[in-house]
Amino acid sequence: MRVLAMGISLAMGISLALGGSLAVAQNINQKPVRVVAGSPGYDHIQPFIAERLKLWERYKVNVEFIGGNYFRSNQMMSTADFDAGYNQYANAIRNLSAGVDNVIVGASSANCALIVANPKVKSWADLKGKRFGIVTKFDVQYLTLVKHILPRHGLKASDLDFALVPVPEIAAGLLTGDVAGAFPFEPFGTNAIAKGAKLLLKASDMVDQSKIKSDMLRNGYIMTRKFIKSNPEVAKRLVWAHMDAIEMMRRDKKAGLETLKHYNPKLDPKLLEDSYDNCGWSYQKPPQVWIETLIGWMKEDKLIQKDVAYKDVVDFSLQDAYPGYPAYEKLKK
Repeated sequence: MRVLAMGISLAMGISLALGGSLAVAQNINQKPVRVVAGSPGYDHIQPFIAERLKLWERYKVNVEFIGGNYFRSNQMMSTADFDAGYNQYANAIRNLSAGVDNVIVGASSANCALIVANPKVKSWADLKGKRFGIVTKFDVQYLTLVKHILPRHGLKASDLDFALVPVPEIAAGLLTGDVAGAFPFEPFGTNAIAKGAKLLLKASDMVDQSKIKSDMLRNGYIMTRKFIKSNPEVAKRLVWAHMDAIEMMRRDKKAGLETLKHYNPKLDPKLLEDSYDNCGWSYQKPPQVWIETLIGWMKEDKLIQKDVAYKDVVDFSLQDAYPGYPAYEKLKK
């Protein structure tokens, strides 16, 4: 397996979590499959688990993993220069609207973000006219904030001065007053709180489910339909490896934390432990109402020009066929 991500060494304790030896068998594909992902944060940790715990080898799939750079992975996926990868649902919708071949085939984590504020902020009203830190104006977090969260608190998008702030710098920006509030994904929201920021809205409260019957579902596993059609067995095994990785995070917190610490050596280990349970490790499929809500919000803001349908955005047939953990033991010999 050719790897373009960070170098790794398999820890014996982690390999035992998957059971047995890791003897490499003949791969079912000669040409490597290009799997791309952004940084090894909570939303995109699954391929890093698959790499570190050698899940792809167990599935006998030859993978070229290109991970660790959010902007590079976005660029590759926006031009269909990939076979499988991890991205936001909003990006998948926008790419599909632009004619790029991609479809959501696997669900990732739920919520996994916090809204935090400068300690002097006493209420949502205090944010009016202030700088608010975001990652981008094109993601699920931003859309959920301006279309759903702010109106619940008597605000609108024009009431805030949005500023693009690198996520690792959010804690410092809040405490110095450079920004009054921010909407970082984990573990950076917990990091900001640990350093003195105020929690405005917790992960599980992002969506008012009396209005939208869904959590704030942000990221998923995405493939091109061309790849699935040409490589159905490889595609199935990649999705099942993704599901096994999520099960690992659910079943073995110690192994999950070890993987997060390995790929994020500069982050405080206690921070990772404290924020781990905020992400709802699951493969909760986005309900149709959530995908259609995102499409509607994006049309309102002219983020997509061509309308797309739910049935074209998702295909969870491979995830639905997942036989349970560990699925590699259930493959036909």
